[in-house]
Amino acid sequence: MNLVLPWHHLLWQQMRYCWQQNRLSHALLLAGPPGMGKTLFAQRLANLLLCEQPVEVENQAHPVNWQPCEQCQACHLVTVGNHPDLFSVHPSAADKPISVEQIRELIQFCSLTTYYGRYRIVLINPAETMNHHAANSLLKLLEEPPPQTLFILVSHQPQQLIITLRSRCQLLNFSRPNRQLTQAWLQNRLAISPPTLNNKADIALLLNLSAQAPLLAFALVETGAMTQRQALFDSLIRLATEKMDPIKVVAQWTQGETVPILPWLLSWTGDIIRGALTGQTRYLLNQDYQTHLLLFSQQVDLKNLFSLLDQQIEVYQLIRANTPVKVTGLLESIAIAWVKLTHSPRRSSL
Repeated sequence: MNLVLPWHHLLWQQMRYCWQQNRLSHALLLAGPPGMGKTLFAQRLANLLLCEQPVEVENQAHPVNWQPCEQCQACHLVTVGNHPDLFSVHPSAADKPISVEQIRELIQFCSLTTYYGRYRIVLINPAETMNHHAANSLLKLLEEPPPQTLFILVSHQPQQLIITLRSRCQLLNFSRPNRQLTQAWLQNRLAISPPTLNNKADIALLLNLSAQAPLLAFALVETGAMTQRQALFDSLIRLATEKMDPIKVVAQWTQGETVPILPWLLSWTGDIIRGALTGQTRYLLNQDYQTHLLLFSQQVDLKNLFSLLDQQIEVYQLIRANTPVKVTGLLESIAIAWVKLTHSPRRSSL
């Protein structure tokens, strides 16, 4: 049985209690950064409410815990994505918003009688991708919600939702998980991973690099991102110390997926700025590179460093927005700016 993630237990118990007391809100907003397991929580809650025979699970940490049975017809239909009382709304493509037409389909769904006579569940994920008309249409529906219907909105950036929509939802905050629980889970998860993964990775470092999001932290190891990160950082060192051709270095960068490159570059630039402003390493996110980063912070011009940061942010936004630009050319401009920065004497500070 797929149990609740450890840092979800308090929120899960809260929802279980409201469900048993028949006090569930008509709309929930699951908010927090990516990698906290919000979607898993939403799916699990939907499964519990639709399950024909929920079961009690007892364990030492949580003596009483209700879970879906995963054996009944309803659980089977949820698993195969074909439950008639479950409606999911999500962008049709990665670069497209949730449209008002999709919300109109949702409204039609909510006008129907429930098939099993229990809950009707609506999952909207990620909710912040709704366009203005879609959000307003959903707001009208939440103002007069249909009976025995639960709307579950999953959002990585809840501040992008209109205020009136947020006010109609009960907030479940996933942004501050218990650090001891997340560290223990990540440690155990790496310990049972295939031997091909680096299960001796620094747990604190992985969580720092993923904004304390355990699922993202594990993905850094599982996907090989940490190996790619090391290769990218090594190439910056070569650019700074050996005056390698930035064009050739970028050719190496673009051999694989280019999207992760900018977050790493932004993270290192931010750490160099922190080092330049404080002269200390304890504030750096990339603790494994602290020696090099602090050295760079002592050598580069801070004003030019902020200019490089702005340039990286602009390029990152262009790439994320799928703007029709030549990615290789943008990365080459960043590499050239890095060479100029590291080979120019430090002149000033802010």
